[in-house]
Amino acid sequence: MGWFPADFGLKDHTVFTYNNRYYLASIDTSDNTHFAYGVSDDLCTWTTLDPVLVQRPALPWSESIIWAPDVYTENGTYYMFYTSVEQTFTQRIALATSTNPADPTSWTVDTSFVLTPTHSGAVWRENTWADMRDPHVFRWDGLYYLLYTGRDADGGIIGLATASSITGPWQDFGSILTLPSGMPESPTMLQANGGFYLIYNRAGDGAASGEKFRFGPAPGGPWGEEHPLLPGGWAHEVWTGLDGGLYASYLTSYTVTIAPLTWNTRYSPPQPFVGAALHELFIPLVQR
Repeated sequence: MGWFPADFGLKDHTVFTYNNRYYLASIDTSDNTHFAYGVSDDLCTWTTLDPVLVQRPALPWSESIIWAPDVYTENGTYYMFYTSVEQTFTQRIALATSTNPADPTSWTVDTSFVLTPTHSGAVWRENTWADMRDPHVFRWDGLYYLLYTGRDADGGIIGLATASSITGPWQDFGSILTLPSGMPESPTMLQANGGFYLIYNRAGDGAASGEKFRFGPAPGGPWGEEHPLLPGGWAHEVWTGLDGGLYASYLTSYTVTIAPLTWNTRYSPPQPFVGAALHELFIPLVQR
């Protein structure tokens, strides 16, 4: 299962449903000024739609390209949080909305919305590379949570902001995970098995790089030991399908592969595994 276009590449992406169909929006590697957009009835065969956010209004900053869409749905409105990037690679979180996402032209940028890091110790300034990207939004216990990739003086971070309304105002609490080396990119959160799984791509860290997860009791942690998310890929998104099952979509090269997310129950808490079944080999000890 997945979307494997032949004439352009995909990167950070989001999958959501509307009118019993699946939609996927992604960075288009051939042109970072819009998002590639596709629709599917079965997660196997995808129809390429017109791209999303081709025409965008002027913003208070000079947006050049866009990255990493993430769609959150509530009361018939689809909220697409994304990374707005200036030519100098200064990054901010921006927002577009739609009530009819079957129409690619229906997405409208909210020109009043912007999110930049404001917590103590944040390393972010205008007119240079400044990390504030890869948003992921979810709701828990009556509060909205937004994860992002950022940077502090101590290293790359997954930051956390919260709000009582989906459109804010958002309060930035800063790091819930800091990597002294490398960068924790494309964060996502999964609530299961009595806690939360923080999933992220550990990038630029040599042999330690790869898709990882940690388990904790709350969205802000504290987080347990880091584990690899098997069998591979990067920039994973985890979501519920129309059949009620959990799925993971992730990058393999510059295409999106989709597979069921299952659990390895030999561990406590259970560890997520991307694939329909987990097979383990046991070799009995034979005494002579």
